[in-house]
Amino acid sequence: MKSLKPYLPLLTKVKQYEVDFVIPRNGIDLPLGIDPFLLYKSRDSQYQQLHVSLLRIFNMGIDCVKRKDMATAEMLLDFPEVSEIGLGYTRTGKRGAGVGELLRSLIIQTLMESPALLDRGIRHIEEMQLVSLGIGPDRVSDIAANILKIDLIRYTQEQCALWNINLEKGVPVHHVFDPIQIQWYDDYFDLPISPIDQAPILFVPRRIVRSLPWINYNDYFRMEFTAYLRAKRARGRLMSQETSSPTAALNKQSVITITRTETERIDRYIDRKEATSELAQPTINFPMGEDQSEESDTLKQRLRGIPHGIECAKAYQCLILEILNYLFVPDLISGEMEETTLDGTERRDIVFTNDSDKNFWEYLRINHKNFLVMLETKNTKAVEIEHINQTAQYLGDRMGYCGMIISREAVDENRLRKIYSVYNDSSPRKIILTLSDQDINNMLDLRCQGKDPTNYMQKVYRNFIGKAQ
Repeated sequence: MKSLKPYLPLLTKVKQYEVDFVIPRNGIDLPLGIDPFLLYKSRDSQYQQLHVSLLRIFNMGIDCVKRKDMATAEMLLDFPEVSEIGLGYTRTGKRGAGVGELLRSLIIQTLMESPALLDRGIRHIEEMQLVSLGIGPDRVSDIAANILKIDLIRYTQEQCALWNINLEKGVPVHHVFDPIQIQWYDDYFDLPISPIDQAPILFVPRRIVRSLPWINYNDYFRMEFTAYLRAKRARGRLMSQETSSPTAALNKQSVITITRTETERIDRYIDRKEATSELAQPTINFPMGEDQSEESDTLKQRLRGIPHGIECAKAYQCLILEILNYLFVPDLISGEMEETTLDGTERRDIVFTNDSDKNFWEYLRINHKNFLVMLETKNTKAVEIEHINQTAQYLGDRMGYCGMIISREAVDENRLRKIYSVYNDSSPRKIILTLSDQDINNMLDLRCQGKDPTNYMQKVYRNFIGKAQ
């Protein structure tokens, strides 16, 4: 077992700000959890489908309890801790094992004591926090991680290939769910391993983690239950006997007892949370142990150090992907290099999924069909006409009608006229935004100052539209 300093990242080849996933830490869980609501609200159909799978499996377990098929219910609702993801809320080191059976018992007992909940089912697995004393944010994350484990395995393998992270052959992984056979199984997978205890590591997309779930008990009590208390004039009845202060903590068991019976309270709360889903954002300011100013300076130095020319085109493309992750994750997610069409005739340098609620990216998604954001990187002194024609050819219904070219130098007037010619002659309009190394450096400066580089992109877009008109 290697001796490493606590809190240090378990990966050394990549930096947290540069990648799409959460890098686990040495000897301690990060105070985060998977929030299934971020899957639910995502514009990415794959994320949405993962949320559907979560609900389908959990509601199957509820149906088994309702039918008194307890053996199947106990099999389905079995959610041990998933230490491989390195997320949780323990204050002293990594979590231990042994809570899986307790969580299963809590879920089944809660369901059996709530006939109304058995009839209703659940709309979000986070609702279990509202009807059980022992189910909190950490257990919600465990439930999601268990059911999604095979998808996290695939995601981890993809990210390792993208960032050249070593995979250990045939690492044993416990308790993986098979959605076809509807059963748990153990198997061996090629995965990165911890240098501390040789345990497997699973990566979780930064886009789906929060310090607290969007749906949680304290929020439910504040938003829904206090209004109920006022309406029913029941505050005094639910207070602890030791105090009559109106600001004192209320008896959570009493709140849960009422909620299990009057499940319309849950529906009212969930309706409000779904209606404000744009406010549900991932937590990105978790402790990273990296100085943002130092990171920006390092990226700028690396950018300056890449020579112009086709020989270093791949290095330039890889670095630009790192920088774009640093600048725009989690608004732009799942960045991939050299995405090739099925027939192999088109190869786009970098493609991101646009999963943002910010005005600019949302505007591109709605007005220019940019569910995907495509960027071409050109490690040349000048953008040529052929580069512009190539980018224009890629734009359309599938890739959206706004794309970007990133090159070493600013585009000259002749090439700008060609770009505006593409815009004027196309229907729907095709917009090609151009960024130079200087623009990249400017956005890195904004990022290390705690400002949002998306605002810079919005200015680039507005400048283009202003000149086009």
